[in-house]
Amino acid sequence: MSRVDLRDEIHQYIDKADDRILQLIYGMMQADLSEEDYELSEAHKQVLDERLTAHKSNPQTGSNWKEAKERISNQL
Repeated sequence: MSRVDLRDEIHQYIDKADDRILQLIYGMMQADLSEEDYELSEAHKQVLDERLTAHKSNPQTGSNWKEAKERISNQL
């Protein structure tokens, strides 16, 4: 089957697919993306830089995984 035929058949299948199948296909597409496919905005980069600087200046202020997980679980 040629690439064009395969694409056409997949398009036809997706047009008729139910929500469960669409979610599965979408999940496969997301898993296939590499880190190079994502780009952070300048605002997000700035927030991450600020948080990294804050952590480096005082690393004891953070929480370990157990504490963070417990705090999040208590909020649910």
